[in-house]
Amino acid sequence: MKRLAAWLIIAVALASPASADTLAQQVQAEASRLLLQVKSAEAAANAKPSGKPAPLSPALVSDMQRFGLAAVRLSSEIDASGGPKDLRCIFRGMAAETDNQLKAAAGAANGAVQAKALSRLNHMLSDAVLIAPAVGGPAQAKAAANARSAAAQQCEISRDF
Repeated sequence: MKRLAAWLIIAVALASPASADTLAQQVQAEASRLLLQVKSAEAAANAKPSGKPAPLSPALVSDMQRFGLAAVRLSSEIDASGGPKDLRCIFRGMAAETDNQLKAAAGAANGAVQAKALSRLNHMLSDAVLIAPAVGGPAQAKAAANARSAAAQQCEISRDF
């Protein structure tokens, strides 16, 4: 059953209609949309820092997992087209960060811990909105390089926060 569910999630991610033209634009649009939801969840977690946090909505978790899959696909697309290695690394890192922080938020003992995980997701999604245009071409890459993010600067460093 779990295997079937995993395949279903992958199939939906691959087949879902997109309002954007490219995968990079889809990732950017999805990150922008998810930012509002994650910020709302973070505010709710911050409202009761020492209390038991509410579980994240299944829809938000599913959407974040789909974002992680799209980030992996974008990383592979960049790799296949001979694109910049730093961008490939950044999007793979975003996929891993999505998984790590969703687990941290789900297992949080209190609202403060959950809010910290959600804050990291917020930063990552903000980075995705800024960095995704760099995949599109030289003019977009220059614009995105001018808006360098923390994720772009930390790509090759593994840190345990």
